[in-house]
Amino acid sequence: MFFVVLLLAHIQAVLIPAWIASRISSRKSTMRTVLPNGGISLLLFGFTCFSIAAFAEMLDHTETNWIYINRLSGWNGLFYAGLAGGLASLTASVTANKILRVLLYVLVIAGIVAYPLLGKGVTISLQSIITIIFLAQWWRRFHDPILWIYPICGVVLTTVFGGMLSSSGNQIWHVFIGPAGSISLITLWILLNRAERKQNFSN
Repeated sequence: MFFVVLLLAHIQAVLIPAWIASRISSRKSTMRTVLPNGGISLLLFGFTCFSIAAFAEMLDHTETNWIYINRLSGWNGLFYAGLAGGLASLTASVTANKILRVLLYVLVIAGIVAYPLLGKGVTISLQSIITIIFLAQWWRRFHDPILWIYPICGVVLTTVFGGMLSSSGNQIWHVFIGPAGSISLITLWILLNRAERKQNFSN
């Protein structure tokens, strides 16, 4: 029974960002008004990256009998690359600054290169930098307080649950990590909808 719950917790982490990407794709014409040029494509790519990251994590777990093990592996590396790529793309989607867009992807590439050479610590540090830029850019673009649910669920709670999992070895904490991340992405989807409605109302 626990395995079923754990599996569902991971499957939803794959499906929710994929669903958000499909909804954005179907509403390109209306959502384009709240983003700069090229923003929709970057937004789509970002949520797709999150879905790929979650799927890579599932594949990594199949090699450890679904027991969390803090290790370096190809699938785990793809997981971190997907997270960084998703964050960078979502950040790039709300800015027209081409230099900043390039810098974001340089950080992603640096994290990918650092993973096998220096370990996941450096990769996570670079991802943290992207997260800070992401929050700053999305706040600058939307000024919506709901944005701060993202770091609470997607950073604080996932880190706490991950820390509890690593320190205790109790797999129950594993169940909560994916849903916390999904709540953070759903928050961004709600934020985008609110921004679209506000834009339509002002017009």
